[in-house]
Amino acid sequence: MWRAPVKIFLFAVILIIVCGMVLLLTSYRYWLKPKNLMDSQIESHIDIGLNSVHHVAVRNGHKLWDLSSESVHRIKAENYVSPLTLTVYPYIGDPITLNAKNGIVYDNKNIKITEDIVVKQSPWKFVCDSLMYYYTRHEIIGKQNIAITGCGLTITAKAINYDLSSGLLTVTESVGITISEPNSIHTGYSK
Repeated sequence: MWRAPVKIFLFAVILIIVCGMVLLLTSYRYWLKPKNLMDSQIESHIDIGLNSVHHVAVRNGHKLWDLSSESVHRIKAENYVSPLTLTVYPYIGDPITLNAKNGIVYDNKNIKITEDIVVKQSPWKFVCDSLMYYYTRHEIIGKQNIAITGCGLTITAKAINYDLSSGLLTVTESVGITISEPNSIHTGYSK
């Protein structure tokens, strides 16, 4: 007769211990403070981090851009890449390759590039502080401290727009031209 209450008591103790273990194991990660686990604030927000990444954007069978980077950190649907090499493919003309210190890829299509941007495409060299590539318009817009050198010319400006579909380059805002080698400049018109 005394065995039935003992069995019920033991069953209740085992059930409480099992429920306690399940509760402890499932809620343990919520008790930890993320600040104590991470060295920096930005690392606590990183969804994923990758090394040596290569990404290509294609639309209607035409390659638009090709990006290579040593590291990528994804934070809330934005991919922070650094340093990066970006090759853009205009519909008309040769591909354009640029190197920069940092960039952000939005929605795997639009790209904002900052810090130490250098484009070398013989005979021209292009340097600026900030560029934005727009996927839907297939164009590049540059802002701040733009300098284009080559063929005996140096062109400085505050804004630039390069339509990769038509090949039209527009330089605006505080445009300055310096001629360093007048003999290397050919006058004429283009068709």
